Amino acid sequence: MGHGNEIQYLSAAILIGIGAYGVIRSLEEYKRHGEPVKTLARTLLVSFFLFGIAGGLGVLVTTAVSLKFWMLQAVSITLGYIILASSTLNLLGKLERYWRAPSVRREKSRGRKPPLPPAAMLTSTEDAKVLLKTIFGYFNVPILAIGREHPESWAKKMGVEPAEYIWLTRVEHPQSVSPSALHILNSKITTFLKNNPNGIVYIEGIEYISFYVDFKSIAKFILAVRDAAIIHGGHLILLVTPETLEPQQYAIFKKELETIDVQRIINNLVGVALFGTLAPGSAPKSPERNDDAGTQSPQEES
Repeated sequence: MGHGNEIQYLSAAILIGIGAYGVIRSLEEYKRHGEPVKTLARTLLVSFFLFGIAGGLGVLVTTAVSLKFWMLQAVSITLGYIILASSTLNLLGKLERYWRAPSVRREKSRGRKPPLPPAAMLTSTEDAKVLLKTIFGYFNVPILAIGREHPESWAKKMGVEPAEYIWLTRVEHPQSVSPSALHILNSKITTFLKNNPNGIVYIEGIEYISFYVDFKSIAKFILAVRDAAIIHGGHLILLVTPETLEPQQYAIFKKELETIDVQRIINNLVGVALFGTLAPGSAPKSPERNDDAGTQSPQEES
């Protein structure tokens, strides 16, 4: 083996070694995080495989078959791979640090509206988590969260520090409201929306409220919050689990609230391309509401 061949084989070994490390690291990040980090990690995994492992094997084949232009191929693949890998890893690191930085309470919105309809519905806790983290990271809007879990447990689970949190429980607590006191919830929500233009009201735990209040009252409460969000320029996001409701009950929420495509919003904000991450503030226009979203529910007419 000549001295030149040793350099070529060393270059190929470096490519394959870094490629293998990158594939393993990207796979770990893919398993550990949700969107949009998952999308970026998946893209990075493919890049490591193509430019690292496949590229290294290509250098080996070129060296074994023909020495012509081996230096140009080895250097170009190596430099291109290093630039791609370092840029993408840096992007992943910045994005993750941005979301995991110590939460600082957001100031009131200064005019940038998130790409959300006035009243929306989600059917998955994971979708809610991804959406709230994305909105929290990209827009300077306050969030009022209403949930069944203790405030600290909810914030840890969702990865978001809301401006305000209401704990649905009958236990005495500074942040608690009884699930049967819908009038108090409505008052607090309305005050929040008045004081926080573009603010987001996120509600979960409807099935828990139904233990204490009939569905007719719950539907009227949600529709009142929807109207308040429209009037004050805010947003309502309701988490509904279809399995916990009767079909006709779920149909009412589905008619009055827009079911949003979380992945589409993520793709528009973050981008599915490797270097397609958009800067905060470059959000797309808000999705249009359903044509029948403003119609009055039979339950409301009652």
